[in-house]
Amino acid sequence: GKIIRKTVDSSDANLKYNRIYVKNGTSKTVDLKAELLAGVSLRLADTKEPQVLIVHTHTTECYLSEQREYYTASDKTRSTNDSENVVAVGEVLKAGLEKKGIGVVHAAEKHDYPEYTGSYNRAADTINRYLKKYPTIRVVIDLHRDSITADDGSKTAVVTEIDGRSAAQVMLVAGCEDGSVTGFPNWRENFRLAIKLQQTMEVMYPSLARPILFTPRKYNLHLTTGSLLIECGTEANTLEEAKYSAELIAAALASTLHLL
Repeated sequence: GKIIRKTVDSSDANLKYNRIYVKNGTSKTVDLKAELLAGVSLRLADTKEPQVLIVHTHTTECYLSEQREYYTASDKTRSTNDSENVVAVGEVLKAGLEKKGIGVVHAAEKHDYPEYTGSYNRAADTINRYLKKYPTIRVVIDLHRDSITADDGSKTAVVTEIDGRSAAQVMLVAGCEDGSVTGFPNWRENFRLAIKLQQTMEVMYPSLARPILFTPRKYNLHLTTGSLLIECGTEANTLEEAKYSAELIAAALASTLHLL
């Protein structure tokens, strides 16, 4: 099949304000300016204890090993090898945050293997276990890899160039209470963190971030008021592109958290 390398811009965002772009798939009316001004309530502490937890609900999601214009049936979209799936990307994110003085725990438990169904329930157990073990954790990042396949079978690699290098674009997913989705009363805290991070990425690394997907889902984001779900590239991106993006995410997130 064909691989299309594309930079996703802000054209499909229906909410825009001051370098913040949101694709609102909910029934809610959101004032981005007001949400940004309200700010984020979480604050990092002056401690060497872990303050960020990185998990992967779909741990075996992986990438292409090389950049090309096609894919074959032999190209894996999932792998239990942590050197080629999203765990490898999470390790880069962890290292980048630690360089900025932020303590990180990286959970590499496989929640989607050997069975995919129930991944979020198993990931919730992992998140709650680490929150209990490390009460200093303020931010929980569920790091994923997206997948974009067209009706004709072509796959899209979301790419941009940052400082002369090819990077996988990233997308933040923000959930909320809406309609039949309940039990998520503090969704605005996570939403505000997401829009602040996206704005920071857009300032530091223009075009790295795709519009935020604002959706009536929980995705375990309801477990804390510092939860982020990040899609880093797609299965048509290379692992190298995703790792580079993780470096950039780390720098932008560290900047965001230190400014709060």
